[in-house]
Amino acid sequence: MRSGTESVLWLIVAYALACGVTPLEAQPSNAPAAALVGPQAVKVVLKQFAINHLASDPITHNPLRTDGSWSISKNRPTACPQVAATCVEVFYEVPDQSAKCSWVISLDENGAEGKVIDENDDADNYMVRTLTGSEAASFVKSRNKPVVPPIGVAVHVNGTVALQVLVGKTGDVQKVLSVNGAPMLQTASIDAAKKWTFLPMTIGTRTVQYQVPLVFTFYPWIGSIPGTIKIAP
Repeated sequence: MRSGTESVLWLIVAYALACGVTPLEAQPSNAPAAALVGPQAVKVVLKQFAINHLASDPITHNPLRTDGSWSISKNRPTACPQVAATCVEVFYEVPDQSAKCSWVISLDENGAEGKVIDENDDADNYMVRTLTGSEAASFVKSRNKPVVPPIGVAVHVNGTVALQVLVGKTGDVQKVLSVNGAPMLQTASIDAAKKWTFLPMTIGTRTVQYQVPLVFTFYPWIGSIPGTIKIAP
């Protein structure tokens, strides 16, 4: 799970290095310009994936670093759909670490968006797919509401708690990280989030773990009417 500083740094590094990646040898007439394919494919990866801080490199015993290098394949990967106008394999590696992550990316016609067709073992291990709230909604299998402690009820505690939930390959919750919120509500929210279940996610033929944003909004009591809990996604 990444911090804001890490996200900005990784994005800057990606764009700086992606400008020098190997262009495709040939593209259909409706495909993005070859010089833009590298940066656009890297942008898709950065938008959809974050470093998995629970996975450590066997050489450095640390999570994957953000100062690695990006490149793309010269030839069209075999995993690419025939209907995809522009489809490349994107590589990310760090010289002092053993990981070499790769993703097969199919770009849309204008190159603004793309779909991840496949990924290798290192990408599966060292990175994690990140979902937006709207994307995550369709993966929720069961929900559990937080239980506010009696002291919280007595003082009409309210507010919003934002969480990041790491979902395992079978749909089970592996880890819950609190992003913000009142401490009293964070504990109740984390306990509830651990009991949520999700549907598995696949990339290609591979079942992968993924990260979901989860928000609990606690409304205060009004007179004798108990407040409500708004849950997203």
